[in-house]
Amino acid sequence: MKISVDEISALPGQRLIIDFNENIDMPEAVKPCVGQLFVGRASGGYKVTGHIKTLLKLTCHTCLRPYFQQIGVELDELFAPYRPFKEDFEMGASREKELLKNDFYDEVSEDGFIDITDVVYQAVTLAAPVFTHCGADCPGPPRPENPVAKKEKAEEKAIDPRWKNLKTLFPNQE
Repeated sequence: MKISVDEISALPGQRLIIDFNENIDMPEAVKPCVGQLFVGRASGGYKVTGHIKTLLKLTCHTCLRPYFQQIGVELDELFAPYRPFKEDFEMGASREKELLKNDFYDEVSEDGFIDITDVVYQAVTLAAPVFTHCGADCPGPPRPENPVAKKEKAEEKAIDPRWKNLKTLFPNQE
C-alpha cells in the first residue's frame, strides 16, 4: 500500500486514517497484518503511527515443534522529503556526531509516495522473536532412547542355540 504525499497535503488537517489489512511477504505470517494507522504531516516531513497485529507460525528452538504466536507492533516512523543532493558535512568538518531520535528517518520516494507495506514488514520482522520458545508447557528437547532400556532389549534377544553351551562355561560374563 502506497500513500501519495500530495493526497495527504490536500486533506483538511493533513491527516489520513488507514485501516490496514494486508498480507506481508513473510513465510512465518499465517494471517494478514491488521490495524489502524495514522499518516499525517509533521515538522520536517510525514509521520506514520499506529498499531499492527498478526499471527505467526514459529518453530520452538527447544522441542522443534511448531506453535502460533500473536504479535502486536507499535509503529512510529518519520518520513523526510526526498533530497537528491544532500550534503550534511562541510569540507574539513568532523564526521563524528551524536545521533538523536530525529536522526532516524526514511525518505519519501522520488515519485512522492510513502510505502506503508514496507514499514509494516520491517516492524513485524524486527518484532518477531529471534529465539522461539513455545512456553511453559514445552516438553524440552527430544530425548535419545534410554541406554538401560536398550540393554534390557538386547538381553531379551534369544541366544543362538549353538552358543548356549559357552554361556554355561562363563555364567557371570555376557
